[in-house]
Amino acid sequence: MFSKAQCPLIIFWLLSALAADTQANSAAGVDTLLGNTLNPTGTDTTQTLDERGLATFKKTFSRSPTGLLYEPPFSPPKFGKIDDWHYRGSIEGGFLIDDDSAKPENFIEYSDWSEGPLLNYFNFSSWQENKGYFLNLSGGGVGRDDQYYLAQGGRYGLFKLTGFFNEIPHVFETRGLTLFQGVGSQQLLLPAGLVPGNNTAEEIHSALEAASRRSLDLSRKKGGLGFEITPTPHFRIHGRYTQEANKGTRPFGGTFLAPFYTGGTAGGVVETVEPIDYLTHDLLAGFNYGARRYQLNFTYRASFFRNQKKTLSWENPFKNLPGDSFVVERGRFALYPDNDFHNVKLDFSYRLPWRGLFTSTAAWSRMHQDDGLIPPTVNSGQADSGIDLNNWNTTAALSQKTAQAEINTWLFQVGLRLVPFDPLTLRADFRYYDEDNDTDYTAFNPLTGDIGYIVEDGADPGRGFVFQPNQPARPFHFRNIPFAQRKKNWSFNADYRLIPKTTLGLGYQREVIERDYREREETRENRLIARVSNRSIPWATFRFSYEFSDRTGSPYRFDPYTAFFTNSLPEFNSLLPQGTTPFTLADLRKFDLSDREQHLFRGLVNVLLGETMDFSLSFTRVDNDFDARFGLLHDENNAINLEWNYQPSPKLNTYVFGSYQTRTNAIANINDAGFSTDPNAGGTTFPLSAAWRENMDETNTALGVGFYYQFDRFTLDGNYSFNWSRSEIDYEAASNLSLANPELSLDVVGNSFPDLKYTRHILETNLRWKINKNLALRLLHRYERGTIRDWHFEGLNSLIDNHLFLVATPNDFEVNLVGLLIQYKIP
Repeated sequence: MFSKAQCPLIIFWLLSALAADTQANSAAGVDTLLGNTLNPTGTDTTQTLDERGLATFKKTFSRSPTGLLYEPPFSPPKFGKIDDWHYRGSIEGGFLIDDDSAKPENFIEYSDWSEGPLLNYFNFSSWQENKGYFLNLSGGGVGRDDQYYLAQGGRYGLFKLTGFFNEIPHVFETRGLTLFQGVGSQQLLLPAGLVPGNNTAEEIHSALEAASRRSLDLSRKKGGLGFEITPTPHFRIHGRYTQEANKGTRPFGGTFLAPFYTGGTAGGVVETVEPIDYLTHDLLAGFNYGARRYQLNFTYRASFFRNQKKTLSWENPFKNLPGDSFVVERGRFALYPDNDFHNVKLDFSYRLPWRGLFTSTAAWSRMHQDDGLIPPTVNSGQADSGIDLNNWNTTAALSQKTAQAEINTWLFQVGLRLVPFDPLTLRADFRYYDEDNDTDYTAFNPLTGDIGYIVEDGADPGRGFVFQPNQPARPFHFRNIPFAQRKKNWSFNADYRLIPKTTLGLGYQREVIERDYREREETRENRLIARVSNRSIPWATFRFSYEFSDRTGSPYRFDPYTAFFTNSLPEFNSLLPQGTTPFTLADLRKFDLSDREQHLFRGLVNVLLGETMDFSLSFTRVDNDFDARFGLLHDENNAINLEWNYQPSPKLNTYVFGSYQTRTNAIANINDAGFSTDPNAGGTTFPLSAAWRENMDETNTALGVGFYYQFDRFTLDGNYSFNWSRSEIDYEAASNLSLANPELSLDVVGNSFPDLKYTRHILETNLRWKINKNLALRLLHRYERGTIRDWHFEGLNSLIDNHLFLVATPNDFEVNLVGLLIQYKIP
């Protein structure tokens, strides 16, 4: 809900008006379709379907070119008139009640279902008969956390001004339990009685019993202003400014040590609460010019993200490692940095002979962030590793004070379409994309002359990561890797009409990607496409396609990052005389770089079962086979969708739909169970006895039914949807060395995780009683039930050994909501 202080801002957004151009070529229509869960499309809730359907005189029902029935339209609005101004208005308001005052987070995640008065929708429209001026005002959920408003005005054919404001909540947890005080700020403090870095489990338990539960949520508020001017029929100028504010809290991470090797008292996992206070400014400006044979579009976009909370620090509730005298009092994270984005885009198209069209695009983008960097640690004193943290807890310990990070991209694209003779259509496209990463940072401390950084604020004495020249050590990462790429795409397509209403298409695509600092310098993918569409049967439409692609590339280098690790330094001395230990299994293939064969099948069938009925069936199958022994081995996706529509009259229509999707994949790897320079599978570092494989099988089902019926003065509509999903994960382990914690035995861990299951039922019904031409009464009901079975949260407590959790767990819920609303229209 908005406060009195926010009202002038909302009024300014609405009445000053902003450009929200609805033409797709400028993409300036974003945020002009507003709504919430109770009215997702933001349309006039007082409207009813036109009893005449799409035509006054035509008796048969209208269909799309693919044979599907069009939805019945709404009745044309009726306008009153004062002088030469036409006007209309509508409003809907009433009261909401429900049977669950607790409001589970799964139910209110993006909605405000608060009991009480509700102004669900309002609208006022007016236009001038002679000069063409117009004004449209609409909104809904007034004063609630999911409210929205839209204002548009101007003069038809000359200019348009539009303004909007909308708010969306995001509830993560309604009963989160945290030990910390100062939630929502940048500093999380332990309660009185606890000492940072030195508490027993019993003391932490006692403090948790006194802690109160709280909601973890944020609110997104967005508004904007702009314009559209059309001084001539061929020239249009448009612009837009939007501002988005996100404020609140959400679950966040925090850790000092790996959880299973620290023992029951030393600090491992700590769940914290992130403060959210973001502000984003977006700008868009451009023009469109069209002549008889060509069209030119220019667009400039900019985005400026500002985070008012730069860091998050928290006090450590746990003790140190046994034998470690250094007290780790605090931990700290750097939060999302301020950043800027600029994009300039130019589109040009020209009509050619042979019904041809030439299109081209040139674009440049710049992403830049120069936020101030935080010191390597927040703590002070002498760590057990021998490092004096007083030389590392200041910005003077940084090689540069700001990030100086920048990425520039270029995009060039051309396309050609020709119809040399009637049955044949030819298309060719070329696209070039260049991404240049100009970001360079070296972890170097000018105060000490050392290369490196402090790990986990000094919590792990064995992982100081400060380079000691000529001292035996393992290499570590000390420079950022400026990943960059250049991508080229070619596409050639031909469509030929074999017989009337039957078309055969063939296509070829090629993609070449050159990458900097990746395991493969280049990947090459070739794709062949065959497609056919048939409309020769009066009662059906068929479309099928098959695609085959083959990706290969340059030789695979399992470790291309040596230049960014300390073993590239001249004074590096490895623990092993033969060389350094490998970071990655040489036989592992990353899925975006490995050789791959892909088969893609698509099909669509639309069947006319009669003048008032249709049926649609579509399916997709994607089969990816990766030529790899380790990594992602294969990935398969299948989907089938069914829909049946029945419209015996404009007063009655109903539909049924169903969707079934499956996905299976498998990944494999070998744990680094040994200590040697051998990177190969079966060697000392990666013995086959430490190999493992994981298989995932996921199934998703969606079913739904809906209807609409008008009789006498009543309108009854309803819809029901059911969603069900299950994820099965099983694994194979060669021995206990394959486990993340090798101290466990295979008998204990078994060979699979419990299935993850999710179900959701949503039933909505509406009964509308038209009392007279202006007044109506609407009774709505919404039933929603959801269940989640996720083994990650089974038996989860706020404190388990050295794990501190928020207990932000998903819960089953069942809610009935009833609303009684009055609708009134003018004239």
